[in-house]
Amino acid sequence: MSRTPKKQDAPPSVTEQMTEFEVDSGGALSMLGHYEPETRAEFYEEVAEDWSGSTQALADAMDYCQPLAWAVHSIYSDFRDELASDAHEAQKAGTSHKKRLAALQARLRAMPEEPEDGVEAWLLTLTSREFEEWVSPEIEKWFESPPNWAFEDDYLPKSGTAQGAAMEFFQSMDIDQRQALGVRVVEGEHPGSTYFAAELHCDIDEANRAAEKAGIPVRFVAATAL
Repeated sequence: MSRTPKKQDAPPSVTEQMTEFEVDSGGALSMLGHYEPETRAEFYEEVAEDWSGSTQALADAMDYCQPLAWAVHSIYSDFRDELASDAHEAQKAGTSHKKRLAALQARLRAMPEEPEDGVEAWLLTLTSREFEEWVSPEIEKWFESPPNWAFEDDYLPKSGTAQGAAMEFFQSMDIDQRQALGVRVVEGEHPGSTYFAAELHCDIDEANRAAEKAGIPVRFVAATAL
């Protein structure tokens, strides 16, 4: 007598991972547990690993990272200012520094006052020793420092902050689900504004009940007062 094979139970469904968001007093959301980079090397990791090999490598990295280009422009301007100061001192010293003055003036003429016009050509004329002494230490310090959000905001990934990660999370969510939760994505409060965030526009408990009812794996908690 043949035996009908026993029907196997279906494997248990995998529970979706719950994502939690902190709600500040103004309703802005931040993703809990999100790691926030602290240094430019972490934010600009692609160029941070490749710039130091040569002057050409740095020039190439500047093309991909505008804030890095600004940092090199500052080094260029400082170097040009020192060169102009040395030329002025040599000129005051008279004929005994005639050759040195001519060399300084020639180098100064080769460096346009505006960094954008001369930085790359200047960079590529540096010797390995000059690059290692004048440029590399400054760029290393720049990468080890936190970014200046006032100037670099447009070049930093929004997901670099917990608030930015929350905004990107809800931007990618179906709009009907977002509305059910009472979440609104704000991309600039007014023309020229740099404020970008996902905001909760209802009571936290109400939003959590809506998420549970709709089977949306998110929960909201009030931000802890500092």
